[in-house]
Order: sequence, then C-alpha cells, then structure tokens
Amino acid sequence: MRKLIIFLSAIILVSSVSTESFATQKTLAITQLWQHKDTNMICIPGASAAPHAPNHALVCMHCGTYCAPASCAMYALFTGRGAPFINQDDIYDNSKVLGGEIMGNGILETHALGMYAGTAMKPPEIQNAFTYAVGIVPFQFGPQLTTNPLLTCSDVIWCINTDIPILWIDMGSWPQDQTTLPEEIIYDSGHCKIIAGYDDLDTAECEDDMYLIYDPWPNSGSPYFLPGNQVIDVVDIYLSITSVHGTDDDTWGKIKSIFNE
Repeated sequence: MRKLIIFLSAIILVSSVSTESFATQKTLAITQLWQHKDTNMICIPGASAAPHAPNHALVCMHCGTYCAPASCAMYALFTGRGAPFINQDDIYDNSKVLGGEIMGNGILETHALGMYAGTAMKPPEIQNAFTYAVGIVPFQFGPQLTTNPLLTCSDVIWCINTDIPILWIDMGSWPQDQTTLPEEIIYDSGHCKIIAGYDDLDTAECEDDMYLIYDPWPNSGSPYFLPGNQVIDVVDIYLSITSVHGTDDDTWGKIKSIFNE
C-alpha cells in the first residue's frame, strides 16, 4: 500500500510539472512615460508670436500628438540611451518632416500634427523618430501587401525572450477620448505603444497569448495586458531593433532598412 501511495504521488508530481512547464510569463522593465512636451524647447503654434510656456505638462496638443516620441523615448531608455535622444521634444523636432517643421533647429514649428508611419504616400516619420531615439534604423514588420514580413505570435515571444521590446503602431486606432487630431492624421497614422511582455496562459499555443502593453496616453491605465488577437493585425506596423530567428548577429541581428521597401 505504501509503495502504491508513493507511486501515485510521483505521478501527480510529474503531471503537475508537465502542466506548469507550459506556463510562461515574461515582461521587460520598461520605464513608463506619458506623452507631453517635456523640455524647454520653444513651441510656436502656427507661427504665432506667443510661444507656449516651456516644459508644460498640462493637457495640450503635444499630449495629443506625441505618442510616437513618447514610445520611442521608452524604447530608447530601455536600450540605455540618454538625453537628448529620450526627450520627446527632441525626437519630434528631429523626425517630423511635414507641416512646416524644420528638423533639428531646436524649435517646434508645428502644432497638433501627429507623425506619419510611411503609409499612404506619407513619409516614415515614426521610423525617423525610432532611428533618432534608439540610434538604429528599425526592422519593420507589416503592413500587409509590403515587402515587410507580418508579425506573428512566435515573433513576439522570440523578441521578448531576447529582451527586445516591439514598438506597435496601431494604425487608424486612437484613444477614445482623443479629440485633438485632424481626421487625416487619424486615418493615415496610428497610436504608438510598446509591446513589453507576454503571458502564454498555460497553453502550448501562442495564438491565445496575452501581451503587456505600455501606452503613453495619460488616460490609458498603462501598463495593461491585451489579447494577442487585438495586438497582431495585418494592417498595423511593428518596429524593433532586429529581425527574428535566423539572424546573422546573435545580439542585434540583421537590420533591415525600412527605406528599401
């Protein structure tokens, strides 16, 4: 009887270990940043003679248009970059190319203009922002009908397990209480966030994974988890510092320029 009890206990223990072997959750130590004007850089909306007060963190047009600079700053901070590459104002000033912005002059000439993601004949301003902030031309996943590979759930797992966050450009999707952007910007760009972790929910398949999202929108409740089917979309764009799997370099990987599409 004693041997039987020991045998059954061993089976239960092995079964428990086998079940838990699928349970994996990994998150990256991203520093939460909220999108806002964050330096003393002068802002002259519409070439007005009255510039905005420096370093103001009140709800303003910058809060409504700085999701890309804020997300790129979070990514840059994670990789160990410092000022000015983590300053949202500097990222915007050195990446925005439309609307009258003069790149790199230390003045914000544009106002209430988000950043395009290189679609619909628009310039790759968000990719510019990533390059400036992180110091590397990003590898781009998606959107569909381009030469870029589509992001898969296994790609997300590989990146997170390799300590690589993913900048997610959620095309055509903005916070519900976002009312400051022109309609053209809303439909030709997207809301930027960071994918910084996953939870496989104790299943062997990755299609039902949950993803940890760092969202720069002040009212988003970030960080939060989202189901993978709400994150991986064929119309969205995803940027990282490397391609995945069979890369030539064990750490950074082979960088694919998005300007060669």
